[in-house]
Amino acid sequence: MGGSAKRVMIATRREDMPDTVVLRDELPALEAGEIRMRVDKVGLSSNNLFYAQMGDAPFLKFFAVYPLSEDHADLAIVPAWGLATVIESANPDFAVGEQFRGLLHMTNVVQMKARRTPEGFEAFGGDRDKINQAYNVFLWIDPEGASPIRGSGEKSDLAMTAAPGASSGFVLAQLLKMHDCYGGNSLVLTSASSKLALATAQCVRELRDTGALEQIIGYTGDANKGFVESTGLYDQVLGYAQDLPDGLRHVLVDVAGDAAIYKRNKARCAKAFAVGGTHSEAEASVFTAFGPSGFLKMFIDMMAPQGIKNWAARNLNPKLEMFFAPTVINELIAQWGRDELTRRTDAALTEFVDAAVDSGWIAVARSETPEAAQAAYRRIVEGKVPPAEAVILTLAGG
Repeated sequence: MGGSAKRVMIATRREDMPDTVVLRDELPALEAGEIRMRVDKVGLSSNNLFYAQMGDAPFLKFFAVYPLSEDHADLAIVPAWGLATVIESANPDFAVGEQFRGLLHMTNVVQMKARRTPEGFEAFGGDRDKINQAYNVFLWIDPEGASPIRGSGEKSDLAMTAAPGASSGFVLAQLLKMHDCYGGNSLVLTSASSKLALATAQCVRELRDTGALEQIIGYTGDANKGFVESTGLYDQVLGYAQDLPDGLRHVLVDVAGDAAIYKRNKARCAKAFAVGGTHSEAEASVFTAFGPSGFLKMFIDMMAPQGIKNWAARNLNPKLEMFFAPTVINELIAQWGRDELTRRTDAALTEFVDAAVDSGWIAVARSETPEAAQAAYRRIVEGKVPPAEAVILTLAGG
């Protein structure tokens, strides 16, 4: 049905993550049940570094979301959250012009088999049936709705870049509420200048204001300390050479993914979560510090049926574990329904974007050519994007 489509995409070298290649090919004509979408924009952040680092990791397999042919075995596609518009449909449930947000990649066009859902659609078929289903969910953008991602302009662009972090921050805050902050009274965020950490700090202010938390502490490098302090989101900002203060029971949210930070402060922590991997130069990943129960819970969260996940949430409480948002999201959907969860996460994202733009914390940097996209991705992987910058890619022009 229809015709072919010229595609341009950015692939990373598996053995040298900062190095990328521009690939050009043609997508075949649509088959029955498929849709083709123009990728309007994707946001790059520390999330993409984590996806690249864990691309082939068991149970995660981010590189399997958009697999390449065997001719490119040395390359991989790093997913990125973005916004796309249907430009051709061989599926009666989809109309040209509909817009969706979900896990895309650095390209101008995608096509996939799609199954309509009340919230949007699920991609399926082929390799997609073997990966975590959270990667296959796309949410419909109501053209008259309140989503901050809708439309154009700096706030819309920042919302696209910040959406994964703001969503994770909101879900983390709900997890802390569910578990009474795990007996802690201080929340510590490493890589405190990252969008994920900033959004989380904003989402947990309610816990501090109600007395559930006494302190929100940011851990950051010396070069970013001034920026982190300027946001006003943290009660204390520490450099990585400093230990966490005594006299508090800390819940550590490790966005940096650095085992040394956790090991040095383990005795001061009531709980710790591995969330990201912004410290690509770390001698050891925080995952190397997991104990047996931490690995077991990670396996259950990623692979087990919901009933077993619920059992693990009640009965397994490792001091250090992986934060796996889909498990918590399923719990929140059961409590509130998906529409209410979407409304609340959109509200949290809007609050963060308004604060960041109106206060001048963050400005958007756009890349609109393959070469500019390559340069932007390299800066992300090498940790050279300043915290006051949000990176948006759009290759819709090819």
